[in-house]
Amino acid sequence: MELFSIKLPLIKKNDPLLQIIIQTIKEQEQSLIEGDIIVIAEKVVATSQGRVVKLSEIEKVSEQAKKLANEYDMDERYVKLILQEASMILGGMRHVILAKVNDFLIANAGIDQSNAGIGNVVLLPKNLKMVVWNFWKELRKEFKINNFGVIIADSRVQPLRKGTIGIAIATAGFEPVEDLRGQPDLFKRPMEITMRAIADDLSSAAQFLLSEADQQTPIVIIRNSKVEFTESPQLTPEMAPEECLYMNIFSKYLLKKQEED
Repeated sequence: MELFSIKLPLIKKNDPLLQIIIQTIKEQEQSLIEGDIIVIAEKVVATSQGRVVKLSEIEKVSEQAKKLANEYDMDERYVKLILQEASMILGGMRHVILAKVNDFLIANAGIDQSNAGIGNVVLLPKNLKMVVWNFWKELRKEFKINNFGVIIADSRVQPLRKGTIGIAIATAGFEPVEDLRGQPDLFKRPMEITMRAIADDLSSAAQFLLSEADQQTPIVIIRNSKVEFTESPQLTPEMAPEECLYMNIFSKYLLKKQEED
């Protein structure tokens, strides 16, 4: 498997990202070929959608936002945006609120201050599924290819682990999860719960080249990944909270702690 990054010009608010990607790939004498997967950092997608907010322009902060800001030592205007973007607040710690957004858990509702400009924050992209399939359709047409995939990727922290890993927050053109349940292991025992997070694994590999600093490389092309390409994926990476190991155990732990207190 081969990975290489594409350096883009600085993406600004409301820039035509898809056209810029196509033009840049051609200017760098690169191309997309059969079997490629293009990984796009979510922040450039969000920026191109105009999802950049000046904190100084935020007014009328709710009492709930003020309370959480005081509890977690955060800017109340920032907390207002977190509440606006989140479907659920699960708790937090100093400078961080854990929220549920678009069927996944994420710190501060995915609202990021890095690479946003002084006094600005960038929200998560809107309409991720529609965007990723539109990119897939247009890039496939432009480069005249059939087997092709698109990932919009972000970085996340894992429980009890330092640092971030890559995660696919939207995919198109391939199976993002491989179901190994029922297949035999080395000793012919059928596997019962194993499912490989193909899209997340590819996003983590791309994370080595997706720049979160100032290198301006928010695009990575993955070649020869041997995924299952399809226009109609059968599985999705999302999982219901009641099926999640962490959500079940953490909720029981917190409930027990509340009863003890």
